[in-house]
Amino acid sequence: MGTGRVREYRLGHKRRMFQITTFCPDLIGPGPTNLYLIEDDVLILVDTGLPTDLAKNMFYYWRNQRIPADVEGLEDDYSEKELLSAFKLTGHDVKDIDFIIITHGHPDHYLMGKKLVEMSGAKVAAHVCDSDQICNPWSILKFIVERRPMLQAIGMPFPKQHGRKETTSGPENTGFSLHIDYPIVFDGPLYLNGSEKKSIRVHRFPGHSPGGIAIFLQDDEKEEAMMLCGDTLLYPITPHPDDLVSYLRTLKNMKKLEGISLVLPAHGKAMTNLPKRLGFLEKHHKNRLRLTYKACRDPKNIWQIATMPQYFNVQVDPTKFNPLAGTEAHLHVELLQLVGGLHVPHMDGAVHYFKNSSEKFKDVYERVQDLIDDENTTALL
Repeated sequence: MGTGRVREYRLGHKRRMFQITTFCPDLIGPGPTNLYLIEDDVLILVDTGLPTDLAKNMFYYWRNQRIPADVEGLEDDYSEKELLSAFKLTGHDVKDIDFIIITHGHPDHYLMGKKLVEMSGAKVAAHVCDSDQICNPWSILKFIVERRPMLQAIGMPFPKQHGRKETTSGPENTGFSLHIDYPIVFDGPLYLNGSEKKSIRVHRFPGHSPGGIAIFLQDDEKEEAMMLCGDTLLYPITPHPDDLVSYLRTLKNMKKLEGISLVLPAHGKAMTNLPKRLGFLEKHHKNRLRLTYKACRDPKNIWQIATMPQYFNVQVDPTKFNPLAGTEAHLHVELLQLVGGLHVPHMDGAVHYFKNSSEKFKDVYERVQDLIDDENTTALL
């Protein structure tokens, strides 16, 4: 599964941090999840990972995808065993955890939290803007119900269900929520249990989720810092935005960061050149906006755009349900529509079709940049 690894990072002579890689499927998610165990005057775990039984029993079913044989063969507590084994390698026990910090409210980052809190008695901190996702046991079902009309408007097919229908028990019985003891509201030093952690700072960076945070760890002996960025920045894959305007503003604001020696994401590999990665992601979304705009020379629905050759790095099958691909294309259509580059000439039932304004793309993109630069403007359709 490409998981189970433990890496040690030094934060000076006295403090350490460990990266623990745990199971998360790459067909319904971004692949293995990196958790981080920080030694300070208390022991802090950043993110919790995804229980294997929930990935097998529910996620494939809800995503309308068959469970691969190698995933089906995993023990239902595979992720939990990986994590407990990793703790032993670090010289700690799961009972030693004092606090759990959730970088954002997506399932692969907090769904193992309930088990870990039961084992350790740890207190949980997360940004208040993602508390509705983390604390509500019905948040995943709410997300699916809310997104269904949008997915229908995209024009994407809804195939027959695959998976374990008999195991889709209610969220209240499956740990789909996690109580937050310490809501994070402000940027700055981390406050836990009334104590300020001067060597640990947090900063909200919305776009991948409303309450996504980065955690900055100061080295005891250097002015440089490490940044744990959650899913805001990933390598080699690109993050999936929840709000493209907010995400592009986050990339712009991250350019102001200085003294970051290492960026450690929740999935994939470490990044040693923050400005280079930020520049790549900006160029990536500019190129996707260009492809989207040019595709709508004649009216097209979003699913026709998403399944065009070379729109994504891998070809998207137009006959199969793929909500991540559809939502990604939708976000770029939405932004272009917001700045007047696209409009809806007609609908076919619930499916919307889009046509471009016949302007040069550079003129449309200038308006996109103006919108991103004006952070006093709320980008709502």
